[in-house]
Amino acid sequence: MLEDKLYSLFGFQSFKPGQKDIIEQLMAGKDVLAMLPTGRGKSLCYQLPGLLSEGLTIVVSPLLSLMEDQVQQLKSQGIRRVATLNSFTNKEERKWLISHLSKIKLLYTSPEMLQSDELINRLKSIHISYFIIDEAHCVSYWGHDFRADYLRLKDVRDDFKMPPCLAITATASPSVRQDIIKELALKDPFFYIESVNRENILLAVEEMNSQVDKVNRLVEYIQSYESPALVYVQTRAQAEYYSHKLQVESTIRVGFYHGGMENAERMLIQQQFMNGQLDVVCATSAFGMGLNKENIRYVIHLHCPLDIASYVQEIGRAGRDGKPSFAVLLTTPEDKYYAHQLVERGKLSEIDWAWALGTLQGGLPFKSESFESIVETINGDQARTAVFLLEQWGVIKNGMVQAFAITDVAVKLRNHFDINVKRQKKRLESAITYAYGTEQCKRGQLLHYFNEEPISQKPCCNVCGLDLGPFRKDKRKKKENETLLNAKEELKRIFGIERSCGHGN
Repeated sequence: MLEDKLYSLFGFQSFKPGQKDIIEQLMAGKDVLAMLPTGRGKSLCYQLPGLLSEGLTIVVSPLLSLMEDQVQQLKSQGIRRVATLNSFTNKEERKWLISHLSKIKLLYTSPEMLQSDELINRLKSIHISYFIIDEAHCVSYWGHDFRADYLRLKDVRDDFKMPPCLAITATASPSVRQDIIKELALKDPFFYIESVNRENILLAVEEMNSQVDKVNRLVEYIQSYESPALVYVQTRAQAEYYSHKLQVESTIRVGFYHGGMENAERMLIQQQFMNGQLDVVCATSAFGMGLNKENIRYVIHLHCPLDIASYVQEIGRAGRDGKPSFAVLLTTPEDKYYAHQLVERGKLSEIDWAWALGTLQGGLPFKSESFESIVETINGDQARTAVFLLEQWGVIKNGMVQAFAITDVAVKLRNHFDINVKRQKKRLESAITYAYGTEQCKRGQLLHYFNEEPISQKPCCNVCGLDLGPFRKDKRKKKENETLLNAKEELKRIFGIERSCGHGN
């Protein structure tokens, strides 16, 4: 029985809702598209069948930290035949791993790594049991924009003779689900789609008059409510700024996390947060995907979300233990305009594309790195997707540049990315309605985005009535914190320093 294997391998006596259905369909050879809420145990849905199979299961994951975290968790449970292969794998490790793939049960890797001829040729000689796309919404969100290798995955799967595919995520609107099916070439997939509603997470939105008010409100939340907590920001500079601000203005242990940090630094912050050595992490969206910390009590966003699906996924990192938690969105009037600017960032004109294409000459080898560098110089991050499109349109064939009309191809590239920006703008409008609309139930708005019926529950959100009192720190602890904060203020007054009592990162 599957329950016996579940217990012997993972120590669980029963499946969570949806897990067994997904596993049975996948093991029966069906393609599966599954949407399970954050914290529902998505990884088990492919880890168990992968470990029970005769061959190798490939798990395509979007982030290095997500791969490493899952592999370390499995190894800590005594499951050794798992490995990661990504851009941080050194040459010697990569060579050894590729030569020993037949001994591996679960291989975590990235879409980009699966473009390696060396790896693909080796994998072709091995039986591939399952092809897993974790965080499958990235296929639609990133593939059409800056990570085109997500769109190449169906060709990779074809190289492996189309093993059963599981595309799994926590959030995907109906249109995104259809795009996933198309881009992964899923054949008559089994659907398991669960509601995105997390009834134990209470929702609040507050519009501040200014950025200063927003900062003060953030400090008030951090000082008043029980941690652990996550604070999401939009930029790397903001992650560092708010972390420093909270160190100075409160007594909590805080760190920051963003994609510009060294890998070792990022891993350290994540481990400190997981181990309870940090109370709060101020982070960009690079942090948290796949984060397996059950007791996060609240999540605060300090910006207007760019889309509802990402927001739902990020707030879903709270309350994974099923206990009451809350999510707060703090905005100012100008945040919505900044969000529009972010959607438009990196957008290249027809002239920009024509200039980049002008460096290509028919009959000569195509140098991908050179072309990508030129596009990035113009301030665009769509270079890899542009290369994918040039191959699809026949401009690049067998590594050679074919004769082409620069103006015509430049127009096609501009149109492709314009369409993608329009998709992003449509998603943004729903997010702005959530962030700045004052009359509709917040939970109802989130559910409506996913074509779900509204749910009546108490407590719910700030529109329906909300009391966050039960989440406050107890008075004794609050008094101790105030004493420490007063001591810090006194040191600042006497010595003129701000970080004498701050916590290191």
